[in-house]
Amino acid sequence: MKRFSLAQIEALLAIARHGSFHAAAAQLHVTQPTVSLRVRELEEAVGARLFQRAGRRAVLTAEGEVAVRYAGQALGLFDELEARLRTGDPLQGSLRMGSSEMVAMICLPEIVRRLEARYPRVQVEITVANSFVLCDKLNANQLDIAFLADPGVSRHMRLEPLASAEVAWLGSAARPLASSTLKPADLQGLNLLSVPPPSPLYELVAEWCNTGQTPAPAFNTCNSVAIIAKLVCAGVGISALPACVLADELARGSVIRYGQRVPFRPLEICAAYARAPEAAGLHAVVRMARQVMQDLPFIALRPARRPDHSGQGG
Repeated sequence: MKRFSLAQIEALLAIARHGSFHAAAAQLHVTQPTVSLRVRELEEAVGARLFQRAGRRAVLTAEGEVAVRYAGQALGLFDELEARLRTGDPLQGSLRMGSSEMVAMICLPEIVRRLEARYPRVQVEITVANSFVLCDKLNANQLDIAFLADPGVSRHMRLEPLASAEVAWLGSAARPLASSTLKPADLQGLNLLSVPPPSPLYELVAEWCNTGQTPAPAFNTCNSVAIIAKLVCAGVGISALPACVLADELARGSVIRYGQRVPFRPLEICAAYARAPEAAGLHAVVRMARQVMQDLPFIALRPARRPDHSGQGG
């Protein structure tokens, strides 16, 4: 693979902008032969003629037009790299954001919309996954920040509790169960849906079953909370889900929330990010997420406090 130099890319863009090798050399504070050499080396590397002479003017060829487009993108990335490393601000350049599927379903679009409106120079790279997977990615420095449920992160991570989400047994109103109140022993023989272990939701159900000294029942599993929610709405089975993911259907009455003699403990929604000086800009993202969550049904905000690194998710 042939390598291109930043000097070659700058020469290409300067000539395209000013229309001549002479003007480009003046902008770059080098001699015109130096600019000519850089362009010639770039043309040899890509195997195409990038400019045609028209008197004193340099006119882009069709291949040159393509090269300028890519060169502009490449130079922009270098500028982002410089700004990110020089300022330590994760809100300049690419922000690697993780989200549990629950958070993605209820409020991630609004968080990203507000983030991009306030910080137009940020490009968000989103990873949606199980909270346990997100914890692994955070601990491996593959994410800058993640919104997750019941996290377990290492000591180099900050943990900011945001809210708690009610969890309940939900089912279609078109196919209601005989009983409106469930206890662990009532699950046997029912068509149950769940995300597979290991996952916070599965562990929540297993914990609840233990309160009745009942083993966890057999589940039909799916790795997507969104698809399980659709299956519940279709009457395929019932599932223990955060009520917020089907808030509209509960309000319309198309989905039933079953009572429980022993309620589930709520899922704790947290923001997690690195305990490092350059992570200071992420506080703004956390505040934004809290603002978005404050009006959501079946969500209770947690008081803001100093970030913690205990990894205990409630």
